Amino acid sequence: MYNNPPIGGVAAGFGGAALSAPFLGWNAFWVALGAFTLVSAAVAVKRIIPKRQA
Repeated sequence: MYNNPPIGGVAAGFGGAALSAPFLGWNAFWVALGAFTLVSAAVAVKRIIPKRQA
């Protein structure tokens, strides 16, 4: 969406972890959700802050 690398591969990896071990899968889900939130916030802040003029 913001010219970032695709997240689908990461999501598929977490899905495989969820199938192999439910507890690990849920932990991975929450870690991924937190990471996605932080990355989204960082991208939003980066877009809001005006670019420096040389």
